Amino acid sequence: MTPTQPITQPVLVYNRIAQNRRRTVLLVGLSIAALIPFIVGISFGVTFAIMRQLGPSPSRARAQIAREEAYYKQLRAQLGDDYRDEFDAAIEKRIRKERADLARREAEDGPLRVELMLVVGAAVTAMLALLFWGIFKSPTSKLLNEAGAFPAGNTEAEAVRLLENLSIGAGLPTPKLYVIEASAPNAFAAGLTPEHSVVAITRGALKLLDHRELEGVLAHELSHIGNHDIRLNAIAASVALFLRIPYLLFRRNMRSGWNTASASASVGDGGSFLIRRGFRMMDLALSPLAVYVLVVAPVMGALVRAAISRQREYLADADAALLTRFPEGLMRALAKIGGAGSALPSSNPAFSHFYFSDPAMKRSWFTHTLIATHPKLEDRIQRLAAFQGGTALAVLEAAVKEGRKYTKDREAMEPVDFTTGLAPRDELDSLNRGNPMGRVYRVLSTEPVPLYDDVRAGTPPMVTARIKPGALIVAFDDPGKMRQVNTADETFGYIDRSVKLQALDHVIPAEIYDPKARAAVEAKLPPLDAAAVRAAPQQMGPKAGGLTATQIVIVVVVFVVVLVGVFLFLQFGT
Repeated sequence: MTPTQPITQPVLVYNRIAQNRRRTVLLVGLSIAALIPFIVGISFGVTFAIMRQLGPSPSRARAQIAREEAYYKQLRAQLGDDYRDEFDAAIEKRIRKERADLARREAEDGPLRVELMLVVGAAVTAMLALLFWGIFKSPTSKLLNEAGAFPAGNTEAEAVRLLENLSIGAGLPTPKLYVIEASAPNAFAAGLTPEHSVVAITRGALKLLDHRELEGVLAHELSHIGNHDIRLNAIAASVALFLRIPYLLFRRNMRSGWNTASASASVGDGGSFLIRRGFRMMDLALSPLAVYVLVVAPVMGALVRAAISRQREYLADADAALLTRFPEGLMRALAKIGGAGSALPSSNPAFSHFYFSDPAMKRSWFTHTLIATHPKLEDRIQRLAAFQGGTALAVLEAAVKEGRKYTKDREAMEPVDFTTGLAPRDELDSLNRGNPMGRVYRVLSTEPVPLYDDVRAGTPPMVTARIKPGALIVAFDDPGKMRQVNTADETFGYIDRSVKLQALDHVIPAEIYDPKARAAVEAKLPPLDAAAVRAAPQQMGPKAGGLTATQIVIVVVVFVVVLVGVFLFLQFGT
């Protein structure tokens, strides 16, 4: 990356902040408007498929009548004059009856089609609400676990102090600081409220950036929290993912199909499979609904998410410059990260807009320009240079070279960039993959809760321990009559699902197993009394034999997509 010439004309930062906020409101409105044709299109397709199952479509019935008339006309030409009058009367009566039946069916199908579209539309809208709820309820701890983050310790004391001082200056609660064991420099902020927010930064950023540069990055993430971008990012992720689900499922199906064809090519049926799949692709291309659902809507969702994210990045940069009163620190950080690269193998594309810089491992022209979730680092530096009133190019060029040297040395020392988080495959993993590390809950009970060692049928369970009221435990999202849990002293067992639990989404399991970290978490929790236990809702996943919230979302999504697939197959596959 080569820094561009700074703008020397002064720019009023407050005007730009206000302008970015107005644009963000407009983009949120556009994202909501983009959902309307998608819901209507899906509703129409599902309704049409259901109506076809109930009986032949009016267009096909009219075509059948036209074919019968043509056939009768040919047959009439072969008859003698003595039989034609009788033949005409019989055929006219038959055709008249068929047309009358068709008109009656159309009159009856019209209101039914409208009512069915309303019902399907309500179901699709409910699915969207479930998706919003699923993402909002998806704990911050899951994102931290997937990124391989852990609470900052004594070695990160400088970063902790910086974050505390910046929070005081911004008038915000100090978010928890986590460290991601990844060598690429990057960071993100998460959480639904400033009170329960977190900031995560990679080990690479801590190594590469100096004091003022690190201050600029932390101020940028803190600005996201203060501007409630963390909640807006969740909304943008929900809208984009909702619009892209059919495309993502279709892409997965196509990839599995190609892999199946490649594997079976040795036995001679791979080529025919590829040909059949190619014809199906052509059939789908002829459907306006399929084009919208599989092409237009996914691109629109990605564009809306990218537009919202880019505006908020500029705003966070501007706020960070105001907060630190030293824009050059953030500019140098951007230049170093641009030279070093910010790709993280554990990042999920659905949440890439949460990060300080684009964490994508693979970038194409399309994803790096049109639907990029982050502005170009050169553009961000140039805007900050406008606030600064000009920064020496030599300073930025030196920062870029230092970033490149860091990456070169890192690759020589660490050929494989290891992260403790799990590497998701695509955006759907944000929905269909649980949290293998578990989630942290607080036990809401007035009596000790028995912890059983075994719940297999035919085996009498034994109580191995009793969990104190208000204790913190790690529970896992699993079906069954009992819940799998792990206590703070790492005693694994099962508890009854009738036990009320309160989710602590801003805490990760590693903090519960560490006595000092657990004590810090417990010190911030309100006292547990009988009134609080009675008033608190049960916030833990499925009932006995039921589904988790994530599984409910998946079932609904798959149901709708299957119906759309049935419609497309019936429409073009016959």
